[in-house]
Amino acid sequence: MTLLHPLTPHEVLTQAAQSASWLERYAVADNSGTPSELRQQLAQDSNRIVRAAARVTAIFR
Repeated sequence: MTLLHPLTPHEVLTQAAQSASWLERYAVADNSGTPSELRQQLAQDSNRIVRAAARVTAIFR
């Protein structure tokens, strides 16, 4: 999946972070190339799995 690749352009990640699909938001949260400000936004997501991924990724990457 492109959204998991660390070289995915930030514009694509930003757009996917607003997706209605929690799987797309999860992929952005789990991507090591996601900017920290976007990851902080996803840490407040309505889906608990997306929130957890954003928080764990922020700690370990």
